[in-house]
Amino acid sequence: MSEGGPMTGEHENTDGWRAPQHRDGMALVLSSGVSSAIGMLFWVLAARLFEQDTVGVNSAALSAVTLLASASHLNLGNAILRFVPVSDGRRALVAGCFAVGIGWGAVVGLGFGIGANLWAPDLVAAFGHPALIAFYLLSVPIWTVFVLQDSALTAIKRAPLVLVENIVFALLKIALLVVAAWLGLVFGIAVGTLAATFVLVLAVTTYLARALRRQPVPAPQAVQEVTARDLAGFVGVDYAGNVAWQAAVFGLPLIVIALTDAGGAAVYGVAWQVTYALYLVASGMGKSMVAHSAGGDSAAIVHARRGMDRKAITLVLPGALVVAGGSYLILSVFGSRYAETGALLLALLALSAIPNVVTNSALWEARVRRNRAVQFGLPAATSAAVITCTLVLIPAIGVTGAGWAWLGAQGVAAAVILLHRRRAQRLDEERKAAPIPPS
Repeated sequence: MSEGGPMTGEHENTDGWRAPQHRDGMALVLSSGVSSAIGMLFWVLAARLFEQDTVGVNSAALSAVTLLASASHLNLGNAILRFVPVSDGRRALVAGCFAVGIGWGAVVGLGFGIGANLWAPDLVAAFGHPALIAFYLLSVPIWTVFVLQDSALTAIKRAPLVLVENIVFALLKIALLVVAAWLGLVFGIAVGTLAATFVLVLAVTTYLARALRRQPVPAPQAVQEVTARDLAGFVGVDYAGNVAWQAAVFGLPLIVIALTDAGGAAVYGVAWQVTYALYLVASGMGKSMVAHSAGGDSAAIVHARRGMDRKAITLVLPGALVVAGGSYLILSVFGSRYAETGALLLALLALSAIPNVVTNSALWEARVRRNRAVQFGLPAATSAAVITCTLVLIPAIGVTGAGWAWLGAQGVAAAVILLHRRRAQRLDEERKAAPIPPS
């Protein structure tokens, strides 16, 4: 990962917020924020319009769809971000990724539905087994494409449309929710969400088909041959790294409840949800960085990553400090017990989002460079450190130990990355300064 190298003219005037990379990154960050805010409004309205048991069943059904789609997209979205900008067969590449997502999503959804009597008997009792099978057979592949199409829009430099798409989706969900309540449909929450998803998938895929047909072919020097083997190798290691990362994100609540109690798990869950919004900033900026630097040389990649670092830290640093300083007040909204037992936990988790900018940018840079060791090793090592430290610290100091685990793991990983970057930069400077031997 060389830090040096000559800078090309493409690097000029690319550091402002209006630069395409940062503009698209901000669009993805805003999309996540707006979706979360309107999503919260959606569930508040659902709670007002439907009985609590109805909301619970529909929420569980949709949560399963989200989880299954996360397993079904196989990190093909990152492959789209990496390879579409440099491929001269963009339409075929996007269509192929979507086809794999649809096919695997259908298999996963069908398998979940058929076996639901074993792992989701309450959903079977509520929906009926045939209806539940049909629901997951349709919803999982549709939701998988819904996730992948955001990457496709970003890859063709249309990230602002992701924000528009998610706003329209959220508002359509709310409209269908009101209609379902008016009609008295018990499963209207889940079915309405599926209908809204299908409408947006149909609209966006139609747009993508036209946009990809009209997009100019990349410059000859930027074109990279993309084979099925390239895709399989990239997706395999990236997916493995993501599974390792998700083990910490989704597995830690299970560890917390096992080592503390349901109350401790509730405090951790709320604190993590607040913190995760800060983590999504670096993720959004990273996706844009990949799309805009995939065809660049080493120096261009370093320049893009540095720009991502600066812009992401500009957003995350003040946000993390505000959340850390106001952690007691923030958690008091949820109740006095949350504030009393979780204020320090939230502060530590929020501060961990600062070194996460460094670790996240290193991971996205590795995806551009197709550095498989970092693609898997960095998230796997960070996740292992978080889980191990949590297992050690919670019995000693309580639920706050999970906060120290996240901050410590992210801090150490970021320090190692920064030291590596500094060493690479120094070696590069020494190479440049060395006299050229006579021929």
